[in-house]
Amino acid sequence: MFSYCVPMSNWKVIYVSSRAEKKVAERLKEKGIECYLPIKKEMKQWSDRKKMVESPLINGYVFVRPKPLQRDVVLQQQGVLNYVRYNGGDAVVREMEIEALKSIEEKGYHVKGAFSNVFSQGDKVKIEYGPFKGLYGSVKAEAKQHVFYIAIEGIGYTLTVKVPDEVLAKIKCTT
Repeated sequence: MFSYCVPMSNWKVIYVSSRAEKKVAERLKEKGIECYLPIKKEMKQWSDRKKMVESPLINGYVFVRPKPLQRDVVLQQQGVLNYVRYNGGDAVVREMEIEALKSIEEKGYHVKGAFSNVFSQGDKVKIEYGPFKGLYGSVKAEAKQHVFYIAIEGIGYTLTVKVPDEVLAKIKCTT
């Protein structure tokens, strides 16, 4: 007797109707399709009250990890418009990028750091330590804080995250 491992399918991204992210995620979960919708919490103020509101971190997108036979089931769900495409195929998001999004969501997506002259605006960097380890981006100096742009390459989306400069390492770009 022998056994084999079924490789875990890749994370993909779907476009959804405006303001339908939460409902689409619920429907997908009901169908047994693994999905992830990063959420941010914000304090909203109206003229008569304040309220903590949860909204998608990335409007219009839901991350899914369908099994091969579930790909079309995803498209059949109300509110799903299409898969995000990249280089002629479905855009693929790496597990480490999903983990970074989860960490951003869990921690409120801001990490404070002190200003240092080690990095200059536009420097290409790699995060060496912490929850974003292994991600690449570029530095932008703003108000004496470093801002690191996490580029989710598969969909061309960029998140702005403040990280301390001690977790960054300069990388050389080869062109």
